[in-house]
Amino acid sequence: MSKKQIIKNIKKNSKENSNVEEKDGFYKFVTTITAILLTLIACYLIIGIFITKEIDFKKDKDEKETKEDSNVSIDNSTITAGQIFDQKDSSYYVAIYDFDSKTSSVGTWVSIYSSSEDAIPVYKVDSSKKFNSSYIVEKDSNTNPTDYSNLKIISPTLIKIENGSVLEYVEGEDNIKTILKK
Repeated sequence: MSKKQIIKNIKKNSKENSNVEEKDGFYKFVTTITAILLTLIACYLIIGIFITKEIDFKKDKDEKETKEDSNVSIDNSTITAGQIFDQKDSSYYVAIYDFDSKTSSVGTWVSIYSSSEDAIPVYKVDSSKKFNSSYIVEKDSNTNPTDYSNLKIISPTLIKIENGSVLEYVEGEDNIKTILKK
């Protein structure tokens, strides 16, 4: 080959190499951007599905839960110990017991009594809650409190209130069961 042709081939090869390098650079750029986007999407899905649980593909379940949740009921029978004398009924029971106790059956007896037709209203106080703790004592309860300021209760207790005053005060699970069975 002649020198001219060699120079011509070198120029031609360098143009082709620069074109190939430009194409390779472009493909590398597109591949990098695609890989970054796919990684971000995968991270979003993993976090949304497994960590925050905001993404759920079970639409039927969600629709059923939404329909079930729309029937919300409010339990007005649960009160605080400070509200024992503040109820609108003229005659009612107040059952003070630990709602989470596995050994106590007071909650069951209250439910059974409340479901009977001739039952007077029963309000419940959870003795395990911190905001009721100032009224709950271990011993030396006040069996005839006149208002919440001199209220000292041993859990479990059943109090019958008529016209704002204590008519009956019963301590102990067996005694409460006897009263609620009537």
